[in-house]
Amino acid sequence: MEIHLIWAQDNSGGIGKMGKLPWKIPEDLYHFKKLTINSTIIMGRKTWESLPKKPLPKRRNIVLSSKRMEDVECYNSIENCIKTLKNDKIKKVFVIGGAKVYKNFIFFADELHITYVNKKIIGIDTFLPFSKDKINNTFKIVKEYELSKNALYTHWIKIIN
Repeated sequence: MEIHLIWAQDNSGGIGKMGKLPWKIPEDLYHFKKLTINSTIIMGRKTWESLPKKPLPKRRNIVLSSKRMEDVECYNSIENCIKTLKNDKIKKVFVIGGAKVYKNFIFFADELHITYVNKKIIGIDTFLPFSKDKINNTFKIVKEYELSKNALYTHWIKIIN
């Protein structure tokens, strides 16, 4: 099973503000939808709670949480989640946040989908839990293109030694 991490960040690694995305970039949201449609997405409880529409349509929505949740597929461990998905013969999953979930899944990730946002936003309070060096030392960029004047999409794959 391939594990893809997907996020948007500013130049300082900021990914959230008061439990939400710090910016509204329609081109990035459309691109996110295009990449994740008809697939399985994994997120933490706070990301689930931040979604404007639950569940995200045409995707298998999975939440990782130590708390039991109603009306959503929920796991209290990454290991149980991965085991179930492998048993279900899922070929690809997208991890969509938040910071704690990214921190735990970076070790399992095969590919990264990062949108770099070129906007100065005041009050960002959530940051990636790993450095750009960690990304550069573990993954190589294979594709990049502009989504809008403020958003650059990049696609990375794990370096196999």
